[in-house]
Amino acid sequence: MTTINLLHSSLLPLQGGINFRDQGGNLAQDGRKVKPGLLLRAGALDRLTVDDCHYLSQIPLTNIIDYRDADEVKAKPDVVWQGVQYDNIPANPLTDEVNANFAKLTDEALASFNAVDFMSRLYNQLPFNNQAYRHLTQVMQQPGEGALVQHCAVGKDRTGIGSAIALLALGASRDTVIEDYMLTETTLAPYRTEILNHMSAQLSEQHGIDSLSYVMSAKETFIGTALKAIEQRYGNTDNWLEQEFGLTPVIRQQMQNKYLEG
Repeated sequence: MTTINLLHSSLLPLQGGINFRDQGGNLAQDGRKVKPGLLLRAGALDRLTVDDCHYLSQIPLTNIIDYRDADEVKAKPDVVWQGVQYDNIPANPLTDEVNANFAKLTDEALASFNAVDFMSRLYNQLPFNNQAYRHLTQVMQQPGEGALVQHCAVGKDRTGIGSAIALLALGASRDTVIEDYMLTETTLAPYRTEILNHMSAQLSEQHGIDSLSYVMSAKETFIGTALKAIEQRYGNTDNWLEQEFGLTPVIRQQMQNKYLEG
């Protein structure tokens, strides 16, 4: 049996998981914790092994929400198993500019790429009018005890906002949302190193490598940009959850009863 060294206790013991972790244990402001094994977040699932699929099916993981663009999915399709519901609903508002299909990235494509500006615009736009996250909140309201995993390519940006929605809907604080987001800087590290090493061989210009390193990092300014944009548009996250996703106080209470302990 393969020994798997986990960088953090929230990571699932998978041989082919990318930043695949459990949001269970996060605190809501009423003192209750998110139940383990129900709300999962990850990068792409294209590396899952047969043993990984068996492990996930036993949780049971019943819903996969894939936020990647069509070309990302075509390049690295998820490994799925019988009995799991798979939905691909792209979340990237800047898909016409760039996505995480690393095979397309060249020195020419990245020559004029402004990573700081791109990440600012991405996080300013992700939280609004996003059908992928509306789907997420609908799946969270479905009856049943099965788990869901939301994922993108590396489990950071598109998944980061989706994971923030899940936690905020359950009554978590802003600090908890930021802490969960920033954990990716640790849990993504092995895959980020692998990708950067690979791209360093593919790219010859340092600007492209530096840009990719920046966009693959988890920075508090990124999630902070999204939260600030929400507050500027809606006043607070409660108004945002209700007006963007229809999560009224009554619905959120039902979701909290499902996903919180006690």
